[in-house]
Amino acid sequence: MRISFLALALLSTGTLLPNLASAAACTATNSITRLTNTSPTGLYEYVIFDLKTPSPTYQVASKLPPFSFDPSDDPVPVAGTKFKQITFPSVYWMCTIPELLHLPKTQVKDVKRTGQFEGVVSYVVGYQTASKYVTTYHYAVTSTRSKVVMKFKK
Repeated sequence: MRISFLALALLSTGTLLPNLASAAACTATNSITRLTNTSPTGLYEYVIFDLKTPSPTYQVASKLPPFSFDPSDDPVPVAGTKFKQITFPSVYWMCTIPELLHLPKTQVKDVKRTGQFEGVVSYVVGYQTASKYVTTYHYAVTSTRSKVVMKFKK
């Protein structure tokens, strides 16, 4: 019984689990170094993940609310009527990902992190119209950096 209380005390004080809010910026290999969105002149708007890896691994799936944060299970409200979740497995996660977002845009209404635990980082993108999600793709920026881009038609 004492071990259980000790473990709970260590977890709740952050001794075993890092406090992600006070963690350093993500600069390690295989980390998400920045999240941005853009809506340039033209037909599309984008949600862009910058990664410090030449070949990122990710999955994209349609999701329905309610959303919660992993590992706390706290509710995460996401604006929009349709939702895509993007999950990055096997990334460096014990850092603070800069989220430089300017929302809402024409289609993309919200972007919220829904998980950052044990090597997995996930986000949910809320948008207005189901038929406006086009695709998600990635490309190399340098030999050590890449971008993962979610594309939405305005």
